[in-house]
This record gives sequence, C-alpha cells and structure tokens, in this order.
Amino acid sequence: MNRLWQHHFGRGIVPSTNDFGQLGEDPTHPELLDFLAATLVENSWSLKEMHRLIISSRAYRRSSTPDSQNLLEDPQNNLFWRYDMRRLTAEEIR
Repeated sequence: MNRLWQHHFGRGIVPSTNDFGQLGEDPTHPELLDFLAATLVENSWSLKEMHRLIISSRAYRRSSTPDSQNLLEDPQNNLFWRYDMRRLTAEEIR
C-alpha cells in the first residue's frame, strides 16, 4: 500500500519506500498504513478498489495552495495537509 500511495502522491506514507526495517524511516501515519493494508486484504487484494478509495479520499482532493499557519508548522508537508505539486508523467497527461 505504501507504493500505491507513493504512486498517487509522489511519496509514500513511509518515506523510505524500499526499507521498512530498522534502517528505514518511521511512517508519518502508521494507522493509515495499517487501515489501507487491512482494506486491501478485505477487498480480496483488488488494486482497482484501492485506487478508487485513495482517489476519492479527502487527502487526494486537497488543494496545493499553501496555508500560512500550516506552512509554518509543517513546511515539508509530512502530515499531508496539502497536495504536493509534482510533474506529471506522459501517461498521466495522455
């Protein structure tokens, strides 16, 4: 689920996508990661359902405009209070 989240948001819930062990970083939202993993199993491992869940979430639909108060408290946007702007791939544009 971390890789799927990274596909949609540009970075994963666990910043070190390939390393969940002791050398990796802690997840910013461990409860969210657990919820998404449990939901994936409950939906018979359907990635289509997980894409639909993520895309219909409030986190995905957030604006990318900065809020001065949140920008002071979390400039790196680790708490996903806004949608990070990023370059689109050719597939996303097509």
